[in-house]
Amino acid sequence: MFLKKLAERKLVTIDYDKNGILQTIKGRVYRLNLREQILSMKDEQQNSFSIRLSGIRKVY
Repeated sequence: MFLKKLAERKLVTIDYDKNGILQTIKGRVYRLNLREQILSMKDEQQNSFSIRLSGIRKVY
C-alpha cells in the first residue's frame, strides 16, 4: 500500500529504522529499486538518502 504513495513523486515523510534508531526524513522519491528493496530519496536540500524497504515504519 505504501508503494503506491511512494510512486506518486510528491513530497512524503517517512519514519524508518536505521541501526535500531527511529529516524524521519521528508523529501521526494527519485528511485525505487524493488529487486534490491531500496528506496532512494532527496530531501529539500537535495541530499540523497537510501532506505531499505524493510526498515520503513510509516509513510505520510
